[in-house]
Amino acid sequence: MKIELKKILQVFNSLLYVFFICFMVYMLITSYSTMKLSQILQLLCIFPLIMVPYVLDKIKGYQIDEKLIFFYYLFLLFALVMGSILKVFYQIWWFDLFTHFLSGILTSVFAYIILEKYQLTSYQYRFFALLFILAFTVFVAGCWEYFEFTCDKLFSSDVQWVAKTGVDDTMTDMLIATLGGILSSIYYYIQIRNKK
Repeated sequence: MKIELKKILQVFNSLLYVFFICFMVYMLITSYSTMKLSQILQLLCIFPLIMVPYVLDKIKGYQIDEKLIFFYYLFLLFALVMGSILKVFYQIWWFDLFTHFLSGILTSVFAYIILEKYQLTSYQYRFFALLFILAFTVFVAGCWEYFEFTCDKLFSSDVQWVAKTGVDDTMTDMLIATLGGILSSIYYYIQIRNKK
């Protein structure tokens, strides 16, 4: 059963990989002349972002689980393709909150993988693991908001919606990502606690 799931996920991951490449090429060919520089750069970001799991495997020899790659690709689909490039963030009011919540969960999974790599998921490290996962999630959420702020300044855009909301959008994004991290931290804490 586990092998079947892995093969199914490999197929889905390959399909998503091909979709990202085709989407990027299609959008560049059909919309290049009407796009702003920031939109072109968003499209060009697709390729290095989808390569992250493969680069980690080749450079570090760390093979990422197919389930994690699948959720990472789904996050890229929701946040980058649908949210930023296709502008769903502007059409569905809760979509930005949803993607930040997913980012909190995804980054907490990455934090847990780091803890596993250094064998810090045993019962004796349960409080450290809880704090590390939370801190890692808040750190990544903050870095993302710095990235958005930098893009706003460099490209005279308003992805943080500062003109409309002030700092409310930025703080809400960070709080929602932190909430996702808190829920995941509690889940991992219970998992670790039950190991004793």
